[in-house]
Amino acid sequence: MKFLNKNVMSKTIEVQIDKSLALIKGYKKNLEELSKRGITSASLDSMEEDLKALKEANDECDAIRKQLAEKVKKMNGILLRVKEDYQEKKKVVKGYYPQEEWQKYGVPDKR
Repeated sequence: MKFLNKNVMSKTIEVQIDKSLALIKGYKKNLEELSKRGITSASLDSMEEDLKALKEANDECDAIRKQLAEKVKKMNGILLRVKEDYQEKKKVVKGYYPQEEWQKYGVPDKR
């Protein structure tokens, strides 16, 4: 079983998949001896299927992380514009009205 795009996958997942694949490979080579210890071909096949499912779940998470990163970047851009707009609008009141009247216009009075 080959897994592509490991560089996208988290290191923890990648390491576990690599370790598990090495174990499965070694166990399959020595299955006759290990069968005395309760290891079966079916249990190794099941483990292999779980690794496939883990990779698929990780790929889904990677896709969601990518989408989230794009949305966060967009949100941060909007936040920056809102903050700049707020600062500019606030200057109007702070520049032309006494501090006692700022609250009347929704500008915090930081005394």
